[in-house]
Amino acid sequence: MSQPSKNHLSHQLMMGFGISLATVGLTTLGLNYFLIQSKLEQELEQRAQSITQGVGFSTEGLIELGNTSIIKRVVQNYATLPTVEEVAIVSPNGQTLARSGAELQNPSYASIHPELSHVLKQASETGSQTSFKTTIGKKPILVEILPFSSTLFGQANRRGLAIAILDVKELQQQAWQTFFASTITLLIGMSAILALMTVMIQRFVLHPLQRLNKAVTDSQSIDHFVMPNGLPNNEIQFLAHTIQAAATKVEAYQQLEQEVAQRKQAEAALLESEAQLRQQAQDLEKAIQDLQQAQMQIIQSEKMSALGNLVAGVAHEINNPVSFIHGNLTYVNGYTQDLLQLIDLYQQQYPHSTATIQTAVKAIDLEFLKQDFPKLLSSMKVGTERIQGIVQSLRNFSRLDEAEFKAVNVHEGIESTLLILQNRLKAQTDSSGIQVIKDYGQLPLVECYPGQLNQVFINLLSNAIDALETLTFNQQPSTNDKLHQKINPTICIVTQVLADKAISIHISDNGSGMNETVKAKLFDPFFTTKPVGKGTGLGLSISYQIVVGNHGGKLYYHSALEQGTEFVIEIPVHQSGCNYPSEDLLGLAPTCSTSFKR
Repeated sequence: MSQPSKNHLSHQLMMGFGISLATVGLTTLGLNYFLIQSKLEQELEQRAQSITQGVGFSTEGLIELGNTSIIKRVVQNYATLPTVEEVAIVSPNGQTLARSGAELQNPSYASIHPELSHVLKQASETGSQTSFKTTIGKKPILVEILPFSSTLFGQANRRGLAIAILDVKELQQQAWQTFFASTITLLIGMSAILALMTVMIQRFVLHPLQRLNKAVTDSQSIDHFVMPNGLPNNEIQFLAHTIQAAATKVEAYQQLEQEVAQRKQAEAALLESEAQLRQQAQDLEKAIQDLQQAQMQIIQSEKMSALGNLVAGVAHEINNPVSFIHGNLTYVNGYTQDLLQLIDLYQQQYPHSTATIQTAVKAIDLEFLKQDFPKLLSSMKVGTERIQGIVQSLRNFSRLDEAEFKAVNVHEGIESTLLILQNRLKAQTDSSGIQVIKDYGQLPLVECYPGQLNQVFINLLSNAIDALETLTFNQQPSTNDKLHQKINPTICIVTQVLADKAISIHISDNGSGMNETVKAKLFDPFFTTKPVGKGTGLGLSISYQIVVGNHGGKLYYHSALEQGTEFVIEIPVHQSGCNYPSEDLLGLAPTCSTSFKR
């Protein structure tokens, strides 16, 4: 323990003992003063009562003898006692019979002390002894009144009064003198006790602690502590033994602490290495997923490109002969009309033909042939026109004969997609057909990538058809269940213009809807609910990238179980801030900066 700490402890101990002694002394002084004051007041009251009783007893006999000089001497003698201010004898009518310090006169005592008149009258009438404190001339006094009777007074219910007035201030001075003497004695005793305690504390507490502190300070380390000799056999020696016992354990603790620190460092290094390996594994897994996604997107893009090329090739191959046939049907119709007119002319000029000709006319039913042959040519023309319409729809879907980015009619893309999927919409042997309800609004031409937008349409419509086919296949109502009503598979396509220069396309079905698990992963790459080999899980992911990333639009959905699903496509009418490359490896154009809010 260092010297400042020792002095501090010494001061604390001395201060503690001093405060304790001061508290006890002050308490003792206060109690002593209270007892002295009470005792002196009691003595003062007893003295006043003795004076009044002595004066009253003496006065009763002396009045009957008529010796007033002796009465006055008795009063004067009592007045010489300590703290006695005045002694007086008052007759029942209030006249002063004797009063210390005054000539023999008979004035009214009430005129001498007017402030006592009421009390004197009450005591004379009631005959009760009265003692009270008051002030006369700003001087505190104790007044003792003792009524007494005599046969010479001759008044019924009236008594004489023996009055003693004592000085209270003198009593207080005596109390303070006694208190001061007690205080000096107590202070001397407290000082002696404090000095004795100081010597004992220095010898039995501070000096041993100083030696113990020096031994601890001189030790190079706590584990080399040597206990000093001569310590008293008390708590200080116990503290020294405790320090020595603790010192023997410090070295082992330090070694253990070093081992713990080394193990913590090794554990931290291991955790850091594990975190690095985990991060590397996550990075590798993400890279593999990105690679797989890019690979599947390339495959999907190639499929769509191959499909477009195939559709374009087929449309081209069909368009040439059909155009040839459709173009020649006009001439064939003209030639046919000429030949029929020539036959009618022959029949008019030669109504009676040979038997051979008549037999041939009947055999070929010439009248029916003349009526049916123009109809046959007309139906052939309608067929070629229908084929030309189909070819045009195929060309619109493939978009190979148009610029990559341009303003197009969205409805043409939807119709072309429906034409491609027409075979799946028709009724099959194991399922009923799917009804398509179209509610087209008056849409302006929309700047977009037509081929990519058609890819979105075919993905959404294919998913709707898959959902309805699954529902139709799983729906096997009982013939006896009259309450069961079979759902009619329906796809609704609604287009409309939005207020902020954008359009929306709603594609909904009345299928079974989606649960929360499917909703949470709907746009994730490679997530699919279709059987293995039927879906890649990239359709909606690519569609989302096309609508949101390439056209600055929105693609979202509304779905609930047993209530169907609705997908909503929102794209701006005019695009800005886009780069339009000649080709894109994944079939996805760069992201547009234009976006809009509903």
